[in-house]
Amino acid sequence: MRKGSLLIEIIAVLVVLALALGGAMWVRAAVTAPVNNRTVVTASEPKTPLLVDLIPGIKAGVVHLQCPNWQGSAFVIGPNLLVTARHCVENVTNFKITTDDGHVLHATRAISSEKYDLAFIYIDDLTCIANERGTLAHKVVLKPTKLGSIAECQLGQRVITIGSAYGKVNINSVTLGIISGLGRDYDELGEDYHWSMAFQTDSPGHPGNSGCPIFTSDGVVRGILVGGFSPSLIICMPVDLFMDDIEEINRMFIQGRYYHEEEVVGSEYYNYVDDTDYYVVH
Repeated sequence: MRKGSLLIEIIAVLVVLALALGGAMWVRAAVTAPVNNRTVVTASEPKTPLLVDLIPGIKAGVVHLQCPNWQGSAFVIGPNLLVTARHCVENVTNFKITTDDGHVLHATRAISSEKYDLAFIYIDDLTCIANERGTLAHKVVLKPTKLGSIAECQLGQRVITIGSAYGKVNINSVTLGIISGLGRDYDELGEDYHWSMAFQTDSPGHPGNSGCPIFTSDGVVRGILVGGFSPSLIICMPVDLFMDDIEEINRMFIQGRYYHEEEVVGSEYYNYVDDTDYYVVH
């Protein structure tokens, strides 16, 4: 009887272990098993779009900027409004803009912030230049980019740079990198820099990239490329500097009040932050 009881106890233990192991395997399988040909993803795993799916949509808001003596980049932040680097518009009143899909527009008005090397271009006439495109004249609808704060970003976060490296021949070239520095103030290097409140990336940049957007992998623009110390030490101004001013900037262009380069901070019509100086170039 003792041998029989012992054998029964051993069998019972083995059954319990088998059930426990089988349950654990089932639970594990339930977490990772395909459901309708898709793998179940836990809530903690980040969901970011593939670059090949993301890039065609975000580069539609990036344009090539042609000035009489140089070329640069810019991106759309409103129906008629572009943002770029100040040194791309300095002493210029004639801009030729080429969109990602080949439309060509002209603009003649810009305003700038010398302190942060930022500038804004307003396109009064959104009619495509027919003789330069080989089509009948038609209106162009610009696609604004999405803007987001650099305060939401972290050191080491992936970024995407899209711009016209070395000019229109390389319109909207794409490079990848990371945020390699935050909270930079390069004004300490001298009064010619105007790169206070900057951040840094190692996403390659070249002449012609000035004024182009810096995207994070969610498709949001976090900054504007304004210069660099090497092709992989790139300086950017955060879009935080003007995100709250877009309505006022549009109003300045629409009213057409300013016709010379003059300081407009402190005007009764506008309420800019105290340390931002916008100038008209016309």
